[in-house]
Amino acid sequence: MSYARVIDDTIISLDYPPDLLEPDDLTAAGRWWDLRVHANSTTFWETDIIGPHGWLPVTAVPRPPDTETSTFDYSVEMSNGRPTEVWTERPWTQAELDAQEHADNAAQMVAASDPAVDKLIASINKLNTITAATNATINANPAAYIKDIARECKTIARQLNHEARLTSGRTEDTDTGPIIDV
Repeated sequence: MSYARVIDDTIISLDYPPDLLEPDDLTAAGRWWDLRVHANSTTFWETDIIGPHGWLPVTAVPRPPDTETSTFDYSVEMSNGRPTEVWTERPWTQAELDAQEHADNAAQMVAASDPAVDKLIASINKLNTITAATNATINANPAAYIKDIARECKTIARQLNHEARLTSGRTEDTDTGPIIDV
């Protein structure tokens, strides 16, 4: 729950009420006031303890969902004598659109990491097989195995490019160079 301090139908602050109200406060009448909840019900506390000093609960209004073209700014305004959340629609700024694109690209690159790890392990296993081969078929014609590994290495290189982009913060796009299928 959020609160606003309202004096003469004007919101003067948005904050949680203080525990103690000092004597020089404009509603304190020169004395200290204990505004803590203690064992009181929330309703009693809001109406009888903090209410006389201008503290009112802010009426919550659900935030509308963002669209592709707009978002909403938050504010609190008086409505029917109560502080109320207001959501004002506005177009996305270019900086926000760029940030969204960077976040989407980063998420896409991170999602691509898991299968790339599996390909890296598979490539290492194939390289181990070729270099330690005692199999006559592999020794006689390693080209097919080497071609498979080359394909896997292209995938690994693209993923390393993604990792380098993520590390350097260059998430403006996900380009890793042309993909040539052999």
